[in-house]
Amino acid sequence: MSSKERFLYFAIVFFGVYYLVNMYSSNEEEYVTEYNNKIEALNDKINSLHSVNENLTIEINTLTTQILVLDQEISKQDSKIVILKKQTNEKVNNVDSYRYDELEQFFTERYRQYFDSIKKTNSTTSN
Repeated sequence: MSSKERFLYFAIVFFGVYYLVNMYSSNEEEYVTEYNNKIEALNDKINSLHSVNENLTIEINTLTTQILVLDQEISKQDSKIVILKKQTNEKVNNVDSYRYDELEQFFTERYRQYFDSIKKTNSTTSN
């Protein structure tokens, strides 16, 4: 191998290594900056989503509390309905147990005021 051939091989290897070093080192800095910018943008997005998530959690807790209050109110109303049904059933059962003359007396006493107002007319032609 002559010295010219050796010099040519060394020159080719040297320029090849130099080219590869320049290509990767300069591009890496651009990629690193680009990726860092993307990472910062994603971190900002994540932080905003955490904020939205916290607000939604607070709203969920508020609505859950309201649901519990409304459930208690519904329960109270249900128990009032049950009591009213019992009272109504007792009255219906009592009326069912009346004989005919007792029923007549019950309704007469209950609706006497309507009959009395009809009977008391001040007309001269009334019977």
